[in-house]
Amino acid sequence: MSHPIEVRSQKLETRRQKCRTGIRILTTKTQRHKGSAEVRTQKCRTQMVALVAVTAVVMLACAKKMVPPSPDRFSAHLQEVETRTRSQVALVFDEEIDGSKLVLDSFRLVGPAGETLALRGVSLGRSDAEVQLWTSTQEVKLYEVRGFVRDRAGNPTRFRARFRGSSKRDTIAPRVTRVDPAPGAARQKRMVRVRVTFSEAIDTSGVVEYIFVPAAYDTQFKREWTSDWQTLVFSRPESMPSGVNVYFLLHPRATDLEGNVVNGPAFTYFTSDTIFDAVSIRGKANRSGGPLGTGVVFFTESAAIRVITDSLQPPRTETLPVRTTGLAPVLADGSFATMVRKGEYEVVVVADTNADGLAELVSPFVKFNTDAESLNLTLEPESLPQPVNAYRR
Repeated sequence: MSHPIEVRSQKLETRRQKCRTGIRILTTKTQRHKGSAEVRTQKCRTQMVALVAVTAVVMLACAKKMVPPSPDRFSAHLQEVETRTRSQVALVFDEEIDGSKLVLDSFRLVGPAGETLALRGVSLGRSDAEVQLWTSTQEVKLYEVRGFVRDRAGNPTRFRARFRGSSKRDTIAPRVTRVDPAPGAARQKRMVRVRVTFSEAIDTSGVVEYIFVPAAYDTQFKREWTSDWQTLVFSRPESMPSGVNVYFLLHPRATDLEGNVVNGPAFTYFTSDTIFDAVSIRGKANRSGGPLGTGVVFFTESAAIRVITDSLQPPRTETLPVRTTGLAPVLADGSFATMVRKGEYEVVVVADTNADGLAELVSPFVKFNTDAESLNLTLEPESLPQPVNAYRR
């Protein structure tokens, strides 16, 4: 028979074992729960990273469809005033200026005694952030320039600055930078405009000579200068007849505000038809010694005409010139190139050697068929110089 004390000891040990077992089970469950929580946390982090990556890709893909940034509401600021010659003042801004809103009356140049320096033109300069002022002859003294401009967003800017006048004379000849329409352009039928743009302002009070072929268009195009004096526009409000080819040549006799003569002619040709139906012609005008000057080649169509010289004899057929329908300028080296309709022509080249508008040199009239594609012409002194246009029929 067991002793009561031993029985109680055994029961107590049994309880202790059960407690230890319960603690081990609880610890295992806690560790398992902690591991599961860490796994869930890691999964959440991975999902967040993936979501951020997908969002970035979507934003990049839709960047073009996003709402544009707010418009520019800041005015331009004048950064520098530069005097390049005694007739040019450049205003440099910190952003692009709206050239279409430049008005000559918005600028004023004042000398130290309050005298006004006359302005002759205004335009954009070497970049759209630069405004070029064309002035009368400056003196080497302080001037104040005041003005008003607008940037590309329409923000207004009023400015005032000082600069020292220059004594440097402009000796660079202006040049033709663009002619519209381009040579060979088609479908020029309604509201036709011929635009000649120069590299700088031109003295519009000087001589400007030009030729249209056919000759009738000399009086059908209205001539005017743009406000910056850099573009000469010829416009015809009436529609052009169908199937007509028009040639235009501006002689290099115009000058800039310092008297420098334009370097080279402006030349183009176009048609009211759907295609410029013509063939390319190249050639050379030769002269023995001396400068060639400004040369022009005239292509006059020939046609078969029945001629009666004696009433007792049957009429004979001769090929005679009818009217000038083609044109080409002669370059400094004597070469020329153009396009004319296929056929037979009577060709002559004339040259103005001293820019007085008269032809001091002329070639003999030559019969030419476009199948030859090229021709050589020889210039000889003209005994009685005539205006260049006089050789156009």
